[in-house]
Amino acid sequence: MITSGSFKGYEDSTYNIELTVNSPLSGFEFSLMETGIDGGWKSANMVTISGKEGYLFDQSGNFFGGYESGVPFNLKVYYDYNLATFSYYHEDVLMANSLDVTGLDVFEEGVINLIMFDKHADSSLSMHVTGSIRS
Repeated sequence: MITSGSFKGYEDSTYNIELTVNSPLSGFEFSLMETGIDGGWKSANMVTISGKEGYLFDQSGNFFGGYESGVPFNLKVYYDYNLATFSYYHEDVLMANSLDVTGLDVFEEGVINLIMFDKHADSSLSMHVTGSIRS
């Protein structure tokens, strides 16, 4: 099942995400995205993290950690609006720094304003966002 949530467009921002995956074989995927209306509905994935069979991967397919069924874990994503890069942490340990975001060619804004979570079973995601809101 795909769930989503929208919020005001953030430029420089921090996304503190807690996940509990209750079906590790099926996996999950979440994306921080930019959306807009320009002659129709469009969206662009800026940052994507996925998990499958207990392994975690970033949007480039790089393995960076693991998870267990029903055990909550934390990810933090820092988005740098001016550089169009992001860094991410798994359980407060830096996994990658200054990676290029994807999807910037869809919109000129470059702000994150939506999260999409593709989940299975009763897995859950909660997120706390801080940062500068696009004026």
